[in-house]
Amino acid sequence: MNLKTEISVNAARAYGEKYDESAKQLFLNPEIIAPIIQMSVPEYKKYSVEQVIKMIDRSSIESTPVDSASAMADRLPTEMNSIGEKLIRYDSHFKAINPALSDKNIKFYLHIDLEVQNDYRPSSPKYPVVKRGIYYGAREISSQLGIITEETDYSKLEKVYSIWICNENVPPRLRNTVTSYTITKKDEIGITDEPVSDYDLMSVIIIRRGEEASEGIFDYLEGIFKSNIDRIEKYVDIKDNESIKEGVKRMTGLGESIYNKAYKEGENSGISQGEASAMFKLVQKGMLTLEEGASELGMTPEEFKENMTKADFKVPETV
Repeated sequence: MNLKTEISVNAARAYGEKYDESAKQLFLNPEIIAPIIQMSVPEYKKYSVEQVIKMIDRSSIESTPVDSASAMADRLPTEMNSIGEKLIRYDSHFKAINPALSDKNIKFYLHIDLEVQNDYRPSSPKYPVVKRGIYYGAREISSQLGIITEETDYSKLEKVYSIWICNENVPPRLRNTVTSYTITKKDEIGITDEPVSDYDLMSVIIIRRGEEASEGIFDYLEGIFKSNIDRIEKYVDIKDNESIKEGVKRMTGLGESIYNKAYKEGENSGISQGEASAMFKLVQKGMLTLEEGASELGMTPEEFKENMTKADFKVPETV
């Protein structure tokens, strides 16, 4: 990367990191979490978003009415490690009532790990996101029992969901797709009748975003990552939740700062294409599509890609 371009990129990087952190903070609110699991987790699909909000475990604020609650979800520890194993960090880690198994007297829970993955094809190191999701899910299962002894009661294990929202570098054929990877039973000889709950203990759900979608989970996530309160409110009522609305507004301001700072620093460092550099940064981070960036600069998508490559920015995959 040439020096002038590097100055422009670095000028926006700090703001981009703050934007990413602000986005992750939103995913610690039950109201923001609920539409995602309602639309992607089978156990919740027949329930309303309002019902799902009530199922999310927030024991510290149980007496607070849902429609006025502003506290974050009652989270499990967001760091997990054991002897000889790597420390892992969760973006949003919580429990929610499993309505398929619970009744008014006994509560069973789903353990849910919700991750925001900016790069669907990480390169440093390179690995499939689904493998990381399975690893996180396996660690969550093992953590439920603590130290294993001869007296360990494996019947206490509860189902785990590892949900990954992938924002960038998604191949076109996979954009706007949701895939669930689960443990299923296949009888090789004879027929068995074990309860599904005995082996259906882990699912990994990969949500791959792409071009703007008009409805469903992709439309909702578009509202979150583009800081569009009106779009978010199509799926969940946050009109009285000032904490969430302030978080969304903060993301809007940071998104504008990424553009403005890159533009200003680019021009000050002698880059005549300061505006273009700022737009390349927004496209590289997935805050604008390549087509939107090209339109803003009055270029065709092909011209935009060519100029983006010349400026040493990473062009989103198109094949």
